[in-house]
Amino acid sequence: MVTKSNAQRHGMVLWDKVFYEVAEEYPDIEHDKMLVDAMTVRMVNNPESLDTIVATNLHADILSDLAAALSGSIGIAPSSNLDPTRKHPSMFEPIHGSAPDIAGKGVANPVGAFWSAAEMVRWLGQGKLDGTADKLMQAIENVTKAGVKTRDLAGNSNTKEVTEAVCRDIVIVFKK
Repeated sequence: MVTKSNAQRHGMVLWDKVFYEVAEEYPDIEHDKMLVDAMTVRMVNNPESLDTIVATNLHADILSDLAAALSGSIGIAPSSNLDPTRKHPSMFEPIHGSAPDIAGKGVANPVGAFWSAAEMVRWLGQGKLDGTADKLMQAIENVTKAGVKTRDLAGNSNTKEVTEAVCRDIVIVFKK
């Protein structure tokens, strides 16, 4: 759980309190608390120590961009805004959102959208039933490994070319 309750003594203290109340409902899940600035250091120096980060929208927006940059590009990272009760819809999108500033230029990396779709399929339970999520991820990995990448990953392909390559590979992967 990411917080800044040491400096934001009202709202963030409430955030901490509610987090720990909810955490009591999941006794089998390990958790810890980190200040947002310390989390940036942990993400850079010890990323393998992290699994899931629970943060406010502001902190998660900043940390997800850092995570994406650390992994190669903001264009490849998925995000999930989940309702653990499943009473309300959850949202899945690339962490960069719709990126209207580059719309129509052919430079957007579609991998984050495909990866978000895989996460959505996993959340809906299809990933466990038939391996759909894993197959989607395999297609992404195959295309990236083959060198079909947008400029943000030092490639020469545009948005449409990467999208078409992933779609072609999805067909191949699903036939196996």
